[in-house]
Amino acid sequence: MIHVTVFAKMKPGMVPQALDVYRTLVPKVMVSEPGCLEYSATTDYDLGLGNQEKDPDMIVVIERWKTIDDFKAHIAGPQHVLDFRASIKELAEKMTLKITEDAF
Repeated sequence: MIHVTVFAKMKPGMVPQALDVYRTLVPKVMVSEPGCLEYSATTDYDLGLGNQEKDPDMIVVIERWKTIDDFKAHIAGPQHVLDFRASIKELAEKMTLKITEDAF
């Protein structure tokens, strides 16, 4: 199983608009990409812990894929992914990925 964590840093104040873009993308991924087990956009939940990192302009996307080939097919760009990239580009400041696999 492949785990993908996307750190999507939005331009200041753009998170609500970016979440609308994700609301359009997520169901399309889940319905049309059978290798996707999970695809969810998340934002900070402030528990008030002193060591908790918080960023009001960050969306963290959690993805789980059955295989690396399933994930590669996703990033190769089905139309809904290409549409998403075009829509999110003007809202995003920086996007980074962490790709991991099950350790055992």
